[in-house]
Amino acid sequence: MEMKRRKDLTENSLIFNNNTIRIEMESNQELFFEIRNEVTTDLAEAVAIMAIMEIEGCWDMELSSTFPDKFNVDPEKCLYWLSGGPKEWRALEHYNRPWVDCYMDFQEEFGFMVIDIIKESKTLGDIKHGFAKYLNLPILYDFAISKGFVK
Repeated sequence: MEMKRRKDLTENSLIFNNNTIRIEMESNQELFFEIRNEVTTDLAEAVAIMAIMEIEGCWDMELSSTFPDKFNVDPEKCLYWLSGGPKEWRALEHYNRPWVDCYMDFQEEFGFMVIDIIKESKTLGDIKHGFAKYLNLPILYDFAISKGFVK
């Protein structure tokens, strides 16, 4: 799964910054996340990456309704990370098919849940807790087993 390349950030407003993550508001009002070596503008994907990497310090950041990208997410990206990310989907140690063959099934089953979690959340932590409760690895792995995606 390809991430966006780093953009020119000259007109952006810094919202959060520590040694592992940087969050900026771009001039077009879109959030821009740099999380270690990963870069994304997708809110759900960013939270999934931060949760998987166990990054701390930003979970109380409030999501204002003025953020237009709050509802502009691609569930596929988030589900990729929550179901194991590059560690699992590249090595195929547990899965028997690549992500490209499986993502539509995951998206059909869980895509609306990703959107609902985002809509109901007021902070990044709310999204993280929603993912942990409703889209945790055991739930996603059980689904993968039911679909025959697991060795």
